[in-house]
Amino acid sequence: MPWKIKLNGSTGSVPWVRLIPTMGVAILTVVLLNAAVDAWHAPAGRASLPPPNTSRLHLRARMGAEQMEVSWDHDSAAIREAERGNLQILDGDVTESVPFEPAQLQDGVLVYRPRSNDVSVRMEVSERSGEKISESVRAVRTP
Repeated sequence: MPWKIKLNGSTGSVPWVRLIPTMGVAILTVVLLNAAVDAWHAPAGRASLPPPNTSRLHLRARMGAEQMEVSWDHDSAAIREAERGNLQILDGDVTESVPFEPAQLQDGVLVYRPRSNDVSVRMEVSERSGEKISESVRAVRTP
């Protein structure tokens, strides 16, 4: 049963459908005001966010109890375009060099038995275009 109200001395019904646009405008106003207040209270700039990862090889080293795992993104463009690669391992006073062919780079991992608790690894990849890409990581095991 619709509500009955008097308009200019006559009784008529006001359908609720006519109130929907008014409610929509009220809701939209509240949402926009809320967004404006949030934007005003937001910290200036997003300087606290870390920069995006610009690593092209995604070289990682994880030191275990007896061995160290060196891994890289075998699906990265740098590895897919690689003509050859070289992994240089500095382990205490010892430096080792491990050459890689393109198929070996696709494995994406090398397991190494360290002699010391502090190992640095540097991977260099030569692309077909002649560009050389390198990254370094360091793994330290606490005694």
